[in-house]
Amino acid sequence: MAAQPNNKKSAAGESFIGSVMKYSVATYLGFGITGAALVLKGILPAESYGIPVTFMTYTASLMNLGILGLDQALLRFYHEPPAGHTGRQLFAACTRLSALFMLALGLICSLLFASPLTHALGFDAVGPAVVPLLFLNAVLYMLVRYLNVLLRLEDNVRAYTAETLWMQGCFNLFYLLPGFFTSSALVFIMAAIASFGCVILAFWFKARQRQSAPPPLSKAHRQGIYRTLVPYGLALAPAQILFSLSSGICLSFIMLYGGEREQGLFAFAYSLAQLVTAIQAGFSTYWGPYIYSHYREEQARIARVHDILNLLIFAFFCLLIMLEDVIFWVFPTKAACLPILPLLMLAVVFNILCEGTVYGNSIARKPYHDTIGIAIGAAVNVGLCLVLVPTRGMLGAALALAASNGAMFLYRTVLGQYYYRTIPSYAKTLSGFLLAFGVTGIGTFFAGNFLLKFLLTGGILVVYASLYRAELRKLVTMGLGILRGLRKR
Repeated sequence: MAAQPNNKKSAAGESFIGSVMKYSVATYLGFGITGAALVLKGILPAESYGIPVTFMTYTASLMNLGILGLDQALLRFYHEPPAGHTGRQLFAACTRLSALFMLALGLICSLLFASPLTHALGFDAVGPAVVPLLFLNAVLYMLVRYLNVLLRLEDNVRAYTAETLWMQGCFNLFYLLPGFFTSSALVFIMAAIASFGCVILAFWFKARQRQSAPPPLSKAHRQGIYRTLVPYGLALAPAQILFSLSSGICLSFIMLYGGEREQGLFAFAYSLAQLVTAIQAGFSTYWGPYIYSHYREEQARIARVHDILNLLIFAFFCLLIMLEDVIFWVFPTKAACLPILPLLMLAVVFNILCEGTVYGNSIARKPYHDTIGIAIGAAVNVGLCLVLVPTRGMLGAALALAASNGAMFLYRTVLGQYYYRTIPSYAKTLSGFLLAFGVTGIGTFFAGNFLLKFLLTGGILVVYASLYRAELRKLVTMGLGILRGLRKR
């Protein structure tokens, strides 16, 4: 009988992992899409996809501008809507407002500011016609994003998985396919627009029909919804916009001082750095709604998950640094990316680890702290790019991105922990970061020296395992429990 509580904890942990894995299927399958996109970028000349990748980067930024942060407000209030309203009514109100705002902004920019925007974003090779196309692509992406949030909130796992894979294919892969027969940036752009349009046709109306249409809202009711959602969303909107701009800023500076080839190489390396997110998988999709539902009674579990996430991310980061040379043996024409890849992976690690440290700002309903933190990161990025890119090129841009994401992470985490603590041991977490900086330095300074880098990083990985040995034991125990459950089935 004494072992019963531990058995219950083990079962609860296995159930939790099972729930996370349910929403990880799309992401794991999506890494096949990401891998195919990397292979394409490895095969195609770097100068052929520099502009298209930049176009997609600014598509994400415009999408986050037009969505007004209401996707995050929908996540926060869908299951706690204002009195007398339903989650579906919130969804309809959010999409309507975002679409109208995006339409008005697109018309103004296309009619009045097309030429200066084209030059500022580095699209002179395409011409001013790129501006309305950019807004059209962003609107389609915005609707796809809203649909993704709705399917997640309604626990429609099958449709969510399928739609997520289509969305990842649109953003990462499909627009690159014309590269086999053309180097025209305009053809790449039209392929991107067509692919997002296909997702809307395939999923939007089907999702709307899954439930009966919500009753129409009166003007007063719509105003009530917007009074709840818009202030919350607007407080987060700048953070989303600035966050998606981070790599775009680097690409624009590289285009200005280096040209299309270096721009393409940096885009390839940044895509490669996203491999770190394989560990995160569907965690983010499940984790945000879980925290909002359980932060009062599950703080101990949330803290344990933080340490486990740290262990997994840092360990995988080490393994990637140890083996990164193999990728450039396959794609030797992209070997110039080798010194910057560790820095770009560190930048991605900072983004991922925010999942375990910054929810206190949202729980306290002070999302403007996230906005301030990301604004600080963007300012650091621009400032360092101005100083470093003219003399250091891609390496300077990678240093700027890693430093900016680090500044953003530090500010958001300090405030997030003040409002809701999720880090059990600050000393252990800080030690892990110092080791991560060591791995980054090894990967950058010993780029091309495979054996030395492999041995040094392997030694740091052993230290990681020792530092997080308790979390490692828990992972092994839960993994064995899941395997036993699968065998019984």
